[in-house]
Amino acid sequence: MTKHIIVIGGESAEDMQRMTHIDEHIVASSGKTRPTVLYISTASGDDRVKIFDFTAKYESAGCSVRTLTFFIPPFPSPDHMSSLFEQADIIYVAGGNTRAMLAIWREFGAVGLLTKAWENGKVLCGVSAGAICWFEYGHSDSGGAFALIAGLGFLPGALCPHFSSEAGRETSFVELVRLKGAQPAYAVDDGVALHFKDGRYHETIHNDATKNAYDVTTAPAYLTPLSQVSGG
Repeated sequence: MTKHIIVIGGESAEDMQRMTHIDEHIVASSGKTRPTVLYISTASGDDRVKIFDFTAKYESAGCSVRTLTFFIPPFPSPDHMSSLFEQADIIYVAGGNTRAMLAIWREFGAVGLLTKAWENGKVLCGVSAGAICWFEYGHSDSGGAFALIAGLGFLPGALCPHFSSEAGRETSFVELVRLKGAQPAYAVDDGVALHFKDGRYHETIHNDATKNAYDVTTAPAYLTPLSQVSGG
């Protein structure tokens, strides 16, 4: 059974309200015409506007959308959480505060459910915090300054979102990758997603053809566009 993880570097305000090429790729990867999507909005503090926009967007593509929330009622029981994960074909994680999200997931037992979902071939995906969480390390500013923080470790190495759109991202990520020796290391612009199959990079998907994703090494010429790297 193929294990899918699709990570998005960032989205524009417009992308959050319309089905994009990346969204269509996520839906198609489920292998179902009308998949059930579980939206986990923990990192955004269960922002009601973002939940509404995501639900409307994916329902417009024929998906059934359910949400898992911890900050707004009804608060989930363990049985309800298990049911949400079991029914989902796609699990989509919102952006926001990565550290807070991971702490809440661990407190409420979501990590085990995510692990089981991944092992069972459900499509795992997300943007920003919802992208870096799947890796051993994620480049995050959720502690007030850029740092490589420990993720779930479903994918090896490190990921940096918002690579070209946020000041200081590139310098910080490259330096931290060198210090940590984190490999492989991926840097992803807004409007770009990476698809991993069975733990290996498979392909790059673009909403914005002017943006890119990179393989980051400790060599002097440290950025290689992933379009030049063979997928698995």
